[in-house]
Amino acid sequence: MQDFHVVIIGAGLGGLCLAQGLKRAGISFDVYERDAAPDSRLQGYRIRIDAEGQRALAACIPQELFALFRATASLNASSGRFVTPQLLPIEGRTPASWDMGEDDDIGDLSVNRQTFREILLAGIEENVHFGHELKSYRCFEDGSVSVSLEGLPLVSCDLLVGADGVNSRVRRQLAPYAEPRDTGSICIYGKMELPLAEGCDLLSDGTTVVFADGCTAIFDLMHFDDDFSTLASRFAPGCNLTPMSDYLYWALIGPRQRLGLEKYDHVQDLPVLLTNAMRGWHPGIRQVISRSNPTDVAALPIRSGRPDALWSFGAVTLLGDAIHAMSPAGGLGANTTLEDARVLAEILSDARSQARSANIAMLDYEADMRDRASRAIDASERGAAMLFENLA
Repeated sequence: MQDFHVVIIGAGLGGLCLAQGLKRAGISFDVYERDAAPDSRLQGYRIRIDAEGQRALAACIPQELFALFRATASLNASSGRFVTPQLLPIEGRTPASWDMGEDDDIGDLSVNRQTFREILLAGIEENVHFGHELKSYRCFEDGSVSVSLEGLPLVSCDLLVGADGVNSRVRRQLAPYAEPRDTGSICIYGKMELPLAEGCDLLSDGTTVVFADGCTAIFDLMHFDDDFSTLASRFAPGCNLTPMSDYLYWALIGPRQRLGLEKYDHVQDLPVLLTNAMRGWHPGIRQVISRSNPTDVAALPIRSGRPDALWSFGAVTLLGDAIHAMSPAGGLGANTTLEDARVLAEILSDARSQARSANIAMLDYEADMRDRASRAIDASERGAAMLFENLA
């Protein structure tokens, strides 16, 4: 059996899921994150984890944490509905990758992103180091890697994993030619606290997807079963969860030009700009957007990664958005990342038991990741084309 140490750059969902998988396999690891703390910046509100993502998660984290993950998922009253901007039923526009089934055992789960991250941090806190940004790394002939981080002496490891998101510093050194492509579209998201304002309660029945001319809006009522502290005590004592109240999550996805945001750059009055782009929509929808607190609203450009890009053989690899960022239109990004973590942890566990070097094991992981991620990006792009087409 060969022992090796893994350094993960980035304490997002993918990096933490990998860390949990490595702990489960008995592999030494450390995670370094540039943010000062888990809650130092807006992480987003709602994320949907499909059946494949749930299976990958269950393979990486302890059973009690997986039970807590499911217990903290939103309880939707319905499986979802698809409507026009006037809230009239519409058919034939749903991307194939969306699972709106009502079977809790196989259907997608909507979870609060920050809660999910806190669950993934449980039990590995001593190995996750915040406030340390990657500066650079250096590979040596013996297969080891030396990592330079802000505020720390050099760190040595046998494998370096870039799980540091779409602006990955690891990728920029490893494969600078693999910069993700800007698709020209943008995702604006926010939330409205409950109870909803008068006229907005029509969006309080599970998930509502609004197909408009050239863009799509998603509303998801996040209703939780119990106080999160109570749930943590019941399923995973020792896991500390931030209290969470019910809220209505919303997101508007489309080309910048269609949304009137060609020159968007952290505009403070974003809700007002969006309502101008939603003229003729149902008043209840416009109210949700216009009455959302601007500090609860954020925007992300939609970029498409390059998992097909090749890099030099060695002890450095990439995971998640660092290499295969994709449109949220297919609902596949986070789930593909969780599967990355599962596959990588499993391959490293096998390599450790078979006395194989970590860098040779990377060839198997990268071949698997490139194939899965390329298919997911293709599905996401097809989904985006379907969501952004004009109404007949």
